[in-house]
Order: sequence, then structure tokens, then C-alpha cells
Amino acid sequence: MKSPSIGPNPPLNSFKIGCCAALSLSKRGKKVLLVDADLGAANLHTFLGIDGGKGALSSFLKDEISDISALISKTPFPNLDLISGAKDSLDVADVRNAQVTRLREALKKVEYDYAVLDIGPGTQANLLDMFLMGNEGIILSTPEPTTIENNYRFLKCLFLRKIKSIADSQEDGVLNSMLQKIFSDKWSQRVKTVSDIIEQLTALDFDQGRMLREDLCAQSISMIMNQTKREEDSLMGPSIQKACADYFGMDIGFLGSVGYEDCVSESVRTRRPLVTHYSASNAARSLESCLGQLMSRANRTQPVTIQF
Repeated sequence: MKSPSIGPNPPLNSFKIGCCAALSLSKRGKKVLLVDADLGAANLHTFLGIDGGKGALSSFLKDEISDISALISKTPFPNLDLISGAKDSLDVADVRNAQVTRLREALKKVEYDYAVLDIGPGTQANLLDMFLMGNEGIILSTPEPTTIENNYRFLKCLFLRKIKSIADSQEDGVLNSMLQKIFSDKWSQRVKTVSDIIEQLTALDFDQGRMLREDLCAQSISMIMNQTKREEDSLMGPSIQKACADYFGMDIGFLGSVGYEDCVSESVRTRRPLVTHYSASNAARSLESCLGQLMSRANRTQPVTIQF
């Protein structure tokens, strides 16, 4: 089973790209499980035109339900099923790392070609852990400076969270000790970027630095530029990609741009998904092209979870 993650979604007018991606995959004959992991603000069921589903994702996260398949609901669309968060408990946003790990292990066992997780915006540890669950992570941006700044901050927090996870997984504590030294007052002026962390670690211990770089680069992350209106908006994607390579020292794939169209807002308002009801639109075609780029990047021999 393949798992992409999509996030962080810009809070306004994202027209549920994660949902549209899941629908597009299902139209290609893939069996897809869509998971509404926008903790505390789940609404994919509304977008798909169905009720709140059988249960709540929070019930599984809190171990109130042992079998995640009990939460899976059918949708009106062939090959697409949904785990809804519509009935989540009010404290669902406070899930811990162990609960996220439980979700990851459960999704490895479900019988689907793809699991698509749609997560919300933010840099809380549980959201970062959910994003890191996926074989493929997709970040949605818009040309607005505020959204771009938020995405840089998200990526920085994401890579630092990944570094912490790698260090904590080593029983001998060697990497943790080295990282503490790098972040000490004596060294802090040398460390301005994620690339600096790897560079300083490599200077201390070549093997540890190489291992950390390889583990970070193994995290496949891509970006879609949404709601572009001018030619210069579309050109921002490659520029951000280059800036990420300089700052983070690793490739952030650019899948393409999706232009602004009135039918996008109409799709959300009428609860008629873009890729099924407005498939001839430029926005839908652009999104299909982005997904094609993603599928060509994915390792077809491995299960894929996509995080949006």
C-alpha cells in the first residue's frame, strides 16, 4: 500500500487538493483510502457529499477502536473509501507520537493501493509526525509571501523533527551528544541552516554526518504552487525549490502549478469535486499533470502513503 501525505494546506481556497488527488488516483483504477487527518477541522466528508461516516479517527487514535477498518466508509466514487474525522473528539488535536505511530502501523496493513492523508496546517509535533509517515509528502503553497514564509517554517520544523527522531532512535546516544554540542553557545553562530547542521556534524564525525544526510534525503517531499494568476506566480515554484536546496541541502521536488479559476470556488461551494465534475478545466488538467509527476517520482515497488 502506497501512502502520500498532503500538507500543510493553505487554510483558504485549497479546494482540497488531497481529496482531488485521491479521486484522480481512483479514476486511474487504483484502490484508494482517503484519511481526513485535519485534526479538529475535518471536512472531507462534506466535500465528497456524504455524512460523517461510521466513526471517528480519534476513536482509533485513542485506542477506543482496535481495528481501523471499522472506520472505513464507502463514498459515491468507485475505488475511493474514506476514514472521516467528522465525529472526532474535541481534544483530537492533542494526539501523542505513540498514537501517530499506531496509525502508521495500521495503514501498512489495509488492503489499498494508496492511502492519502490530508492533514491541516501547523507545526505541532503530531502534525509533523503525520507528514513524516508518508512515502511521499506534498506541500501546497500559494504565491502569497505569508504562505511561502509559513511553508519555509514548516519545512524547517519538519527537518528538525526528523533529525530528532533519527537521533532518538540510536540507543548509544552518540548522535544526540554531537547535536547538543553543535547547538551549544560555542557553536551556535556557525549553525544558521539545516545544511549547517549536517556540515558541522560531518566535521565532527564523517560517518554520522553522511548517515544523517542520507536519512534526510530519503524523505521524499514535493510542492504544488496553487492559485497562480500570473506567469511570475508559476515561476516562483522553481525559485523556492532552489532556495530550499540551498537552505536545507536537499531536493524539494516541484510538481507544477495549478492556476486560479472560478470553477475551483464553484467546486467547493457545490461540493462537486474538481477532477470529476470540472475535469475539462485548466485547473483540473494541471492537477492531473502534477499527480502524474508525483507517480513518476514514487518507487513503484514500495507501498505509498501520500501526505497532503
